[in-house]
Amino acid sequence: MKKYFYNYQTITRFDIPVIKHFFLLRCMPCVNACQQGSHKELFLHPSDSVIYGADSWGNPIQYGHKLDSHDSFTFVSSGEARILPYCIPNEKNTDMFKVASPLTEPSEAIKEFARIHKKGKNDVDTALNYANELYSYLCYMPGSTHTRTTAKEAFDLKQGVCQDYAHILLALCREARLTARYANGFLVGIGMTHAWIEVLDDGKWYGIDPTNNKFIEYGYIKIAHGRDADDCPVNRGIFTGAATQQTEIRVIVEEI
Repeated sequence: MKKYFYNYQTITRFDIPVIKHFFLLRCMPCVNACQQGSHKELFLHPSDSVIYGADSWGNPIQYGHKLDSHDSFTFVSSGEARILPYCIPNEKNTDMFKVASPLTEPSEAIKEFARIHKKGKNDVDTALNYANELYSYLCYMPGSTHTRTTAKEAFDLKQGVCQDYAHILLALCREARLTARYANGFLVGIGMTHAWIEVLDDGKWYGIDPTNNKFIEYGYIKIAHGRDADDCPVNRGIFTGAATQQTEIRVIVEEI
């Protein structure tokens, strides 16, 4: 077992004040067979209230509102996570993770990529082979895509960020009839939130990070999973006002 300290900070600034701001966050680590948390804290400002619950996938969510006028919104999630090697027993129906989702629909080029590259001795091995080929095919390029970019679009561009790597690998896995899902959270170091995938093999979920071409064991703190990024955004909300917004994100994860 390893233990990690995490601190996740987000500051959103509005160019003019807004009102009736309702938010839904996924910013606190989930609890599963290989991940437990302690000393968990959530700071929100401004906020009239916050309620803790779970979404339809079982991910922890935090939702609330601020009705009065404000020109910024800050949340800080911090605590400790105790991590065992990444291996999560499956407990629910997984049929929805076997088929393409809106952001992972494969193009003919992705289907051909899946066909020509070698399948492995089991589902995890096959996914790792795809991740290795994808690592050579794609170029990591911040700013080249956006949150609505599909796997097809990023594959054609041959570049993207961690979300795009994950979406394309999901498209490849599902084309090969593997059961796979999108996951996000925090990675050891200083940076932003990160995305990877989980593959179901022999009743257990295993983590694969295609951006870094890595089979995951330690150093990743999971906050959510879903069919694709649309199912588990870290921050989603609505407000009244014609403001534009600018968001700054900083994540620190250290082994302790």
